[in-house]
Amino acid sequence: MKRKELNEITEALFLIDMNNGFCEEGNLADPTIKHIVPDIKRMIEDVLKRGEGFFVVNDAHTFVSPELKRFPEHCLESTWEAKTIKELEIYEDYANLKFYKNSTCALFAPHLMPTLLQMVSLKKVIIVGCCTDICIMNFAIALRNFFDEMNLDILIEVPLNAVETYHIPEIHDREEKNKQAFLWMESNGIRLVREKKEGKYDEN
Repeated sequence: MKRKELNEITEALFLIDMNNGFCEEGNLADPTIKHIVPDIKRMIEDVLKRGEGFFVVNDAHTFVSPELKRFPEHCLESTWEAKTIKELEIYEDYANLKFYKNSTCALFAPHLMPTLLQMVSLKKVIIVGCCTDICIMNFAIALRNFFDEMNLDILIEVPLNAVETYHIPEIHDREEKNKQAFLWMESNGIRLVREKKEGKYDEN
């Protein structure tokens, strides 16, 4: 199907931080995150088939990023870590746009906010990728507040089977962090869904 123009898009899928530096190798990498790849691929293909919006956002830090004082060095711009994993990189040519962010919130990536405002027919945003408790949650809640501020009644969905976070024993427990993030997102108006086999979704 022919891809819609920005002003025609009614549904937008945002792929967040499926970087090599989070899913393959690096100071914050956890290859276990890649278990969500098959579900993400299916969602991307569904959105593309219907001609709706598909956007890629990658972590790509400057060398002077203040965030690197709080987290170990990761995903520096123009490095292998800042690139999308090979399993999903094949879809980048079909994305409406790709954004690079220097913070944990995609909303503030250059040009992303103006792009959202061009999508005047938008009814739903779906957010997939990693990490659940950091960049997924920060984007989802910030986006909810942005839409509210602009009086835009747009649904934000996070599929539970298509987001994940990393695990570091005694430092960052995956199960605990996922639960905390899901609680915070739901309490802030984000719709959590779980995919059924036929590709439809139920509220969690």
